[in-house]
Amino acid sequence: MVTAVGGDIGGNIINILSEQKDIKYNIIGTDINATIFYSNKLKSFYQVDKVNTFNYRKKILEILKIHNIHIIVPVSELEILWFNLNRDLFKKYKLIINNTNIITYFLNKLETSKKLKNINIKTPSTYILSQYNNQINFPIIIKSITSTISKNIYKIHSEVELNYIKSILDQNNYIVQEYIGTIEDEYTTTVYQSNNILKTISFKRKLTGGMTSFANIVNEDVLNSNAINIAKAFNLNGSINIQSRKSGKDFYVFEINPRFSSTIYIRDYFGFQDLIWSIKDILSLDVSKNNINICKKGSAILGYRYDFSNK
Repeated sequence: MVTAVGGDIGGNIINILSEQKDIKYNIIGTDINATIFYSNKLKSFYQVDKVNTFNYRKKILEILKIHNIHIIVPVSELEILWFNLNRDLFKKYKLIINNTNIITYFLNKLETSKKLKNINIKTPSTYILSQYNNQINFPIIIKSITSTISKNIYKIHSEVELNYIKSILDQNNYIVQEYIGTIEDEYTTTVYQSNNILKTISFKRKLTGGMTSFANIVNEDVLNSNAINIAKAFNLNGSINIQSRKSGKDFYVFEINPRFSSTIYIRDYFGFQDLIWSIKDILSLDVSKNNINICKKGSAILGYRYDFSNK
């Protein structure tokens, strides 16, 4: 069962599962919307209520029983948080989410900053808005403390703008972060770690409307080193996505997503198959190092469809 299949990440997970040849299975999808783009690739689809309702829990448990589900892949952050909090309900199922510490720390951007500093990873100076007292020079970034509350991000250039934003936001639920580099110097790194493998892949990306529209594989030692250190420090068993910006010669990690990310289909195309590895690992199938061939160069343009190049 894959949740949130109407979104870009859920849809790409469906594409990967449909195209792979190693494992035979039926895919059951859920989403809060009644119609989705990839319904023809699912054995069954169910519309569900929002995750914070009793009917959501009732419906999920009903679907699991009807279809004798073995593996659950929660996709949206709110659902990942819900499944994490309700792990006792799913002891007999194979649940593909990260450990509780990783979910708790990395869904909270203030905690992310604190934990990264503890392991000597460069990260922008970060403060909770309610306690901020002009410790950082303008411009600054103000955003939700958790990824699950809001995607609103404000770039603030002056005291006047700051005072206005303070007046309209719940200051305990937002952070102030140092503005690092430019949007042209943004990188996304995925690291996958299990008992069998530890692999990373990085892209320099271009954002359009908050989503990756162009991604080019980069091979930066610092990005690779940061990802490996984070994976080891937090006992990662699965996949996380690390967002960085470059300023001068330094890379600063400003956010970590404790889930599969929107570049999952791109990664899979270039040999970084963290979704398939996760499924094989949870089924105790061999993820052979000899069969893993991750491309060192390549690019992808995201639009109505994917257009790949290995040059």
